[in-house]
Amino acid sequence: MMFWSSNLSFLENASLTALAIMTLSLLFPLYRLFKGPSLPDRIVALDQIGMIIVGIILCDVIYSRDTMVLDVVLAISFLLVFGSMIIARYLYKKTELK
Repeated sequence: MMFWSSNLSFLENASLTALAIMTLSLLFPLYRLFKGPSLPDRIVALDQIGMIIVGIILCDVIYSRDTMVLDVVLAISFLLVFGSMIIARYLYKKTELK
């Protein structure tokens, strides 16, 4: 199968291209996650990985036209935002006690 197919719409081709770019962009936060110098760097990398995965799922929704997955995307996004806020608050309290 060719990457750019002539029988697909522009939006489907764009979503395939964005899917490939986001898949490649997962390498950079993975590197920061494993080699990060500090805990906050690793937490930011983990949050970035989660957002890239949400973007990949959204590209799949555009490509497959299956809107049932949008509820999952919304739930994952809420968990990522609230998880980041909780971890940031924990790190703030931890540094405040020192």
